[in-house]
Amino acid sequence: MYLCNKCGIELDEGMTVCPLCNTPVNTKVVSGNQPVNELVAGSNDSFITGLEKLTSVQKRKLFWELSGIIIFSGILMTLIINLVISGKITWSRYPVTACLVVFANITLLSFWRHRLVLFLAGSFFSTASLLVLMDFYNNKAGWGTQLGVPLLLALYVLIWLLALLARGTTKQGLNILGNSFVAIGIYTMCTEGIATRYVNGEMTFSWSLIVMASMIPIAGILYFFHYRLNKGIELRRFFHI
Repeated sequence: MYLCNKCGIELDEGMTVCPLCNTPVNTKVVSGNQPVNELVAGSNDSFITGLEKLTSVQKRKLFWELSGIIIFSGILMTLIINLVISGKITWSRYPVTACLVVFANITLLSFWRHRLVLFLAGSFFSTASLLVLMDFYNNKAGWGTQLGVPLLLALYVLIWLLALLARGTTKQGLNILGNSFVAIGIYTMCTEGIATRYVNGEMTFSWSLIVMASMIPIAGILYFFHYRLNKGIELRRFFHI
């Protein structure tokens, strides 16, 4: 029998080009007693070599295509199972909506990850849509628009500010970690303020102030070490190690 020298698939007699990888066919006959594992290994090596030759854009596109096939196959199977069991779309709308939002975020990550504003805006609107739809599926309870979306907006604004600070800093190090601790403290205050406003009708702050007060000294220590290290003092010398 004839086998393709590149991908290892079996070829019909008389073929001049492999239908799978378009490689010219070698007329050398390969014995049917050749170990299968050698053929599989050769095929895997060719596949890995092919992946290594892809550009970063092609790899992202391939990842996006494979993700789409997996996600939409799962969506189709979920809808079919729901229709067969219930005769209509009921519980499947929850996982289907979540899968669509995940695919939207994968699309943004694959093609717009270097465009910070577009990536964050698209990710926010897609995830916010998930919260609003989940709220709608639960007979418009109100938590999606009054609680979920504001919390999500606060999170994305803080991520955007952290990214801007990181880009605008010439010497990045422990100061980035310090900024993150400050952002955590701010987000806890946003969380308590939004949650108490949703429950009680007005913003109140108690435990979040304690968290914020705990984050500030940690961030200050990180800023201090970052400043000292940039001045050329090593940690080992600083601690007399």
